[in-house]
Amino acid sequence: MTITGSYDIAIVGGGVGGLALGCALAEKHHVLIIEARPGIVPSKRGLSLQANGLEALQKLDLLDRVTPIGGKTSHVACYEIDGTLLADLDYSILDHPYNYLLTLVPSELERVLRNEFSRRGGEIQESTSLKEVVLHHDSVKLRAQCNASSLEFSASIIVGADGENSRVRNGLRLPTKIRECPDHFLFMLAGPLDVLQEKARQYFGLGKMVGFFRVPEGTYIFYYLPAGRINDLRAKGLDRFKTELTNIMPEISDPLDSLTSWDDIVYVAPKRVGVRHWVTDRAALLGDAVHAVDPSWAQGANMTLQDASVLANTIERCFQSSDFSANRMKAYENARRKQTTFVQRQSDRTARLTTTENRFNYWLGKRIIRKTGRNKTLMRTALKASAGLSDHFSIREQLRFII
Repeated sequence: MTITGSYDIAIVGGGVGGLALGCALAEKHHVLIIEARPGIVPSKRGLSLQANGLEALQKLDLLDRVTPIGGKTSHVACYEIDGTLLADLDYSILDHPYNYLLTLVPSELERVLRNEFSRRGGEIQESTSLKEVVLHHDSVKLRAQCNASSLEFSASIIVGADGENSRVRNGLRLPTKIRECPDHFLFMLAGPLDVLQEKARQYFGLGKMVGFFRVPEGTYIFYYLPAGRINDLRAKGLDRFKTELTNIMPEISDPLDSLTSWDDIVYVAPKRVGVRHWVTDRAALLGDAVHAVDPSWAQGANMTLQDASVLANTIERCFQSSDFSANRMKAYENARRKQTTFVQRQSDRTARLTTTENRFNYWLGKRIIRKTGRNKTLMRTALKASAGLSDHFSIREQLRFII
């Protein structure tokens, strides 16, 4: 059986970016989101929204919906593994209305965005996999599969918001470079911990990094793991891993009781994605589909939300002018590429200094963190960059971090 439908905009991928873009466009346009999952899958991890992501949500008129499901944090205390304080990073010194972190559970964010997308008139086609994209001069044709049904859709514009292995990107044959990041991660949600109400914590050691952030009714933990070490870690047993976390931060002992098997922990081997062209006639990519990044700056979702905000404005102008050419769509890429390239490069650099097993790099990383914590000007510069509010470091600023 073949089912057909015609839409103004087809978005492939119903994660945070696709849903945010859909919310921005659904009140004025007929928008379809194609999503491979059968529904919202409860997350086993957290997500920190920073100033740029929060600002993008405000521009999309979504921030009031999202704020109640997150935990606000303005301070991140950085320690060595032995408990020595390296720096107390204070986001409140940023001259910005959203000078804090809002940490939440991604599936709860998706739930809010899905409800808002539906309220604004959007449609979601779940359990559906994209099979083919064909560009025509007057439309985009999509072929998809949902269980035993073949689906065919047409749209004026297609957007790939379907992650680092994007089928839209592959279907459009856009030249792409993908490499696996050297640092892998474990993500998990433990029980609540009162000590994190005021300050999140990150711990650094040679070849180690662990973070503890408050989410509503729980604690988000991320744990750096060098590539190739996951099987060794699992072989030692979950109890030994929980003991290691407790030795780093004793207060986490009781909250870790909620982790009863390795199934409660997500293992991620992140990829770095770079795409030569973000747009073509009647098509665009956003988020991890076009610029997946090392997690060390926690900027992935934030950059995706910025993409959605800018791309929504570009698509509106395309409909106003009835011009869906790559040249018209290029305004979106031009507005976003410089900042995303900066974040990708600086995230890679930060990872080399904070998750390294190289003693010199680790020493240099600690030195930079200490200097940043002692100098408000440096702290403001560093946090402005890591919060997605700047797209470069001057040579003078780079030198001040080191010298």
